[in-house]
Parts: sequence; C-alpha cells; structure tokens
Amino acid sequence: MSSDSLNDQQAYHRALNFNNEGNQLELIKGYYAINATRAFKIDADEPNKPPNECEYVDIWKLEEKQTDVNIAVESLYDVLTDDTIEQVVFVTNDTDLASVLEKIKSLGKVKVGLVISTTDSIRNPNEKLDKFSDWTRKNISIDELRLSQLPRVVHGGRKPVIKPIGWFGQPTIIEKIIEILLQVEKNRSKCWRWLETEPPTFEDLPQLTELPIALLNDEDTANIVLQYAHRHVHIRQNKN
Repeated sequence: MSSDSLNDQQAYHRALNFNNEGNQLELIKGYYAINATRAFKIDADEPNKPPNECEYVDIWKLEEKQTDVNIAVESLYDVLTDDTIEQVVFVTNDTDLASVLEKIKSLGKVKVGLVISTTDSIRNPNEKLDKFSDWTRKNISIDELRLSQLPRVVHGGRKPVIKPIGWFGQPTIIEKIIEILLQVEKNRSKCWRWLETEPPTFEDLPQLTELPIALLNDEDTANIVLQYAHRHVHIRQNKN
C-alpha cells in the first residue's frame, strides 16, 4: 500500500463531488477499525508449521467496517423505493453479498449485473454471486478504466483536485520526465502544461500520435515522451 494512498483516496472522493452535476452520485462510506490484539506469527523458517506451534505476538488488526452492510442496505432500498431503476450492478466477488443479490433477484423488478474487479486476467465469479446475476463481466480492461477517468485537474471548492502521479500507468517514468523538465520549466505545473501540449516533430524520434499526457500509461510510449522531454530541455538550454 502506498504511503499516500489515504490522501489519494480522499482526493478522488473530492473530485467525484466536484464533478457531480445534478447530485446524481452519492458517496456512502464505511470505515476502518484498528485494534491491538494478539495472533500467531508465521514461522519464517517453517511457513507450514501449525499456528498453535508458532510464536504468539502482539499485532495491529485492521478491519473494514460497514461496507458490505451499506452496499446491501442501500441497493435493496433503492430497488424497493425507486421504480425508475432498471439495473443494479455490483462490482465485487465477495460472497458476503450473495444474499442481497438473491433478495433483489427474487423481487423481479430489475436486472442484476455482476462485474469482477480485476484487470490483469479474466477471473471466474463466485458461484453464488453468478447464480443470482442476469449478466456477468469477468474483468474490467485497462482501456476501459482509462476512458472512464476524470480529467487530470478537477476544479471545485477553494482548491482543485490533482490526479496523483501514482494513478498513471508509469509513475516512475513520469517522475523522470518532470525531473528533466524542471531544468528549464519554473515548476511542476509548467511541466504538466508541457505534457498537455503537442510538442514539435523531430525526424529522429518516433512521431507522437497523441498529446504526451495521453501516452504516460504504457511503458514504451512513456519512454518516447521521455526522449521528447530530453530534446525539449536541450533545445531550450541551447537557446539560452
């Protein structure tokens, strides 16, 4: 887990609220509970050793609270009270939600969709969830996720929300690009502005088919943008 994951998630929630015209979206949150407890520690030398033969140690236990309950209650409530709803889609493979899918299916009012939240491969759905679904998607493609993203900057409130670099496909290469651009640009905002502008064409470099910022998710195309950044800095420094 990234050390910035909490801030990144909070930024995402702010962006959703800023982009919520007509109040068509409602965020319903659970929470995490952290408690000190004790548990058996896996033996590093003998990982298969039975728990009762392992060392008993103090640990922090992190538990997600209310999320499944909120999903079940809110989805069932919506189906029962809103006659305009045609489908309810669950993005999960958690068997704890099988009972609510069954209840909604039994009402016969809406179709139930199931999407498995994996991108790297097709994952078979849990049998109980699949049984009560009218249709199932076994993964979400990377391209679909990219097309569904909010803009890099979402304005609203006193301060706009900036998309975290870690949410691009190649954050390490992006940091290299910005580090290079800062040699001639005043700040990171100027660097991003360069990435959002079509650069000149160079005969000895592959031609960019899109704006540089749109090419930062794939390693090969991000490295091409890196070459353009080097060239941009070289030209600017020679002019000065």
